[in-house]
Amino acid sequence: MKKVIGFIIAFVATVSFATTASADGAISATEQPILNELNAGLTIGGKKFSFGAAETNAASNHLKRVDLAQAQADEAIKNIQAARSLVEGVSVNTSGANSLGDAVRLLPANVISQLQSYVVAAGNAVGLKITFGANGTYSAVTITDTKGAPVYKTGAPVKNTGSNYALSGITFGSLIVAAAGAVFVSRKNKLA
Repeated sequence: MKKVIGFIIAFVATVSFATTASADGAISATEQPILNELNAGLTIGGKKFSFGAAETNAASNHLKRVDLAQAQADEAIKNIQAARSLVEGVSVNTSGANSLGDAVRLLPANVISQLQSYVVAAGNAVGLKITFGANGTYSAVTITDTKGAPVYKTGAPVKNTGSNYALSGITFGSLIVAAAGAVFVSRKNKLA
């Protein structure tokens, strides 16, 4: 009987300290065309530009955390394609531009304003709030999800998951205590 009680105590201690892990899901077939559109890049002034790794990773991580309906994905794709068509139709000298941000800054103000409208609409379609910094610059973009959690900020990539070993340490510690308790109970029973 004492072994059973010792086992129950060890089990309860282990379960009480353990927490469930939350892992990102996969990008669905509905969501993949959004990433395809983003990865296609765009041509401004005859020069091809693409989003940076931090930007595409932020988009990919967000899409792993949400489940989009087909209508949401279609709306996002429509706005991405409209933005691409808009900037590809503008003639600017991008020979000195080395990044998409550099190229966007070369566009006329009215084009940038319209581009931002498409970007915000695409973000809204997938549950993101996109804000631009002072003067609406591309160099100061902040993206948050519907709960206000940061998804992306220009110059400061947001990690999808962080390293916090406190819960792992507590769980490991509780397993050690449970094992020690089981050994103590079994030895005490042998002595009796």
